[in-house]
Amino acid sequence: MSGIDDLQPEDAELVESIMESHGYESLKETQRLAFEDGITEPGNHLLVAETGNGKTLCAEAVAKKRLENGKRVAYLVPSRQLVRAKKESIQEWAEDEYKVWSGPRAYQSADVVVATFDSFYRAILQNRGNARSLDLAILDDFHEIYGGFRGPEIEKAIAASMYEGIEIFALSATLGNPENLAEWMDADLTVSPEGRQIPIREQIEPVQRQDKGEAIVDLLRREQDKGPFLVFNYAKPWTQSRAEAVADTRLFADLSDRDFHNELRNKIDGEMTETLRDLARMMSRGVAFHHADLPNDVKHWIEDLYADGELGCLFATTTIAYGFDAPVQSVVVADITRGPHYVGVYEYVQWIGRAARPGYGYDEGYAFTLTDTPEETKERFFEPHRVLEDVTTHIENDVAFQWLLLELIATGWDTPHEIEAFVKEMLYWEQMEQIGAWGRQRDNRDQRLNDRLRETANWLEEYDFVIEKDTARQFEPTALGQGSVEFSFNSFVSAPLSSLRTFYDWLEETPHEDVTPLHLIDRVARQFDRTINASESDVNPELQGLLQEHDLPIDDAAITAGVIYWYWMSNFDNTQIENRAGIDPTYLPSTTRKLSDTIDATKYLMDASPDARKPDWFDTLVFKVERGVRSEEVPFVENIRGLGRYRVRQLRRYVEGSNVIGAGELEGDSLWGLLQALFERVGDSNQFEDVLKGNISGIGPSTAQGIREFVETAEVSDEYHQDDNDWEAVRPSSEPPEDDGGFSRATRLDEF
Repeated sequence: MSGIDDLQPEDAELVESIMESHGYESLKETQRLAFEDGITEPGNHLLVAETGNGKTLCAEAVAKKRLENGKRVAYLVPSRQLVRAKKESIQEWAEDEYKVWSGPRAYQSADVVVATFDSFYRAILQNRGNARSLDLAILDDFHEIYGGFRGPEIEKAIAASMYEGIEIFALSATLGNPENLAEWMDADLTVSPEGRQIPIREQIEPVQRQDKGEAIVDLLRREQDKGPFLVFNYAKPWTQSRAEAVADTRLFADLSDRDFHNELRNKIDGEMTETLRDLARMMSRGVAFHHADLPNDVKHWIEDLYADGELGCLFATTTIAYGFDAPVQSVVVADITRGPHYVGVYEYVQWIGRAARPGYGYDEGYAFTLTDTPEETKERFFEPHRVLEDVTTHIENDVAFQWLLLELIATGWDTPHEIEAFVKEMLYWEQMEQIGAWGRQRDNRDQRLNDRLRETANWLEEYDFVIEKDTARQFEPTALGQGSVEFSFNSFVSAPLSSLRTFYDWLEETPHEDVTPLHLIDRVARQFDRTINASESDVNPELQGLLQEHDLPIDDAAITAGVIYWYWMSNFDNTQIENRAGIDPTYLPSTTRKLSDTIDATKYLMDASPDARKPDWFDTLVFKVERGVRSEEVPFVENIRGLGRYRVRQLRRYVEGSNVIGAGELEGDSLWGLLQALFERVGDSNQFEDVLKGNISGIGPSTAQGIREFVETAEVSDEYHQDDNDWEAVRPSSEPPEDDGGFSRATRLDEF
């Protein structure tokens, strides 16, 4: 293999094994330089190199060197979506020799823990699975430290690593101040002079008053030979509307003859909506849209189809701006601004870096940027003019600093000495200046840090998150403080502590009997911004009437609560939700998953309150919000693999109308009772399975077996025999029409 002979013998063997597993034939200049700089030797290291120049091979070589020396490694990536891909890449050379795991249990005994930055930080704070015993943390896509979403967790993860003496290997394509960051991390720095392997030709696409959808259509018509295209958009709705405009041109209609509608229907268990039908139609014309609220299976499917060349144009938000390796030849930046402000230069560089990645046979890539300020855009973003912004600390603001101090105190870093030592490992300390604006001389850093910590501790005490011990120089969290940290670590909600205090006060002030499922959903959606995208003009009179009847305003939070409570958790199908509530249910699964996690995490705040307690129905509510089923369906969906809201609805529809037990003979009985009656009438286990898998859409042999085993052996609590009798009953203004695809009796809201 070319270039291997130039390495030190101990490096050459391990690098060769990784290259063979990935099918690489030669070292790149960046890789050779990095190994010359001693990246496999002990100590921290920061590697900065253009996209496509082989940083990942360097990181994996560093990891393997530590593994061969009996060390344990954390390989950190920005998002859960990237965990899967990274595990697969490492597994190619780790094979059966090393345990490559992800998830909370991985910290206990895995050789390589593949995780996100935020989960790593929390694991270190809590010493989950002895996480503090890790020897090396590899920070992939380190440039995410720029952003306000993941940046704070990355900064804190690095500080935690340095505090615990865990080595760091960070790799990035875009950093404006690498020297400053290397100094912060006490790291050796390698900045590769090697240019991008495949050049990108940047081009301005002027737009004036022209609709951007039309401008993109004109661009793709003119440059059709430069596909496949990846189009970055600021807002989710724009990904769909612009994709539709391009699909209508049929520019990419000859790429595939697959039945996308049927395949998509199978991906989401038949829960099609108008939006998903539009997506399938676009895909049949070689175009798709992609954003965070699509179901994960659908997103991965679209990515795979695009990678296989069956889609010619993909419209996306920035969900795939990092780590997306596909045969993109041209990137279109449709929105170079967010509102009145330009996006970051580092973001632009990452986006266009998706074009013409190595391995796809392109001699050059293309980047087209739509803008109504051509000269200013070119000066700001294009080579050779662009200047990357400096990475700056994320805990300068009070909200972030309050959270940091509370997290430390709540996880045992509770003395002034420990807290100060941790903060001094952060970029905040590195960038704390002695000279202020216009040359003002400031107090020394130690004094200013001491004042900031004292001020923040006073705030936490005032709002009852911590107490300072009278007999020791030490802090301890209150029940509210501990509960707030547990809430944060289990919900992934980004909210100021003041919002948690407001929710806690609501729990304290609301009589227990007045905390109903409907009002809890509304309060959580309202307080923590877990809402669907809807407005008063969207909703039908039926839903408006229900909200008014329950004294709820017609706003995002109440609409979200009403749709979930009266329709989603009654297991209405998507057509019914669209017709009766008036909102698009396409992204309900994404919203309900986040909302369910957030509701579940409120139990830590309930436990903290002396005057509140977790309601008896709480755990059932959490499950129903996530899965969209009725109470009586919960045991089946919870215990039978492959049985979700669509299939359990089909199951009920069949057994209610089954001639075997007599249609209507057991009307009013629960699903449990109906299935027991059917099983008794059939009289044979094998025949019972045959009846199920032969007559019910979506239920195959394994699911039918699971239902049979559950009916034979399970004991279902009385609370599931009849549905929600103890919850308030609400009847909407009209029953669902007979031909709406619903499931007869189970669609009656008065029985919810």
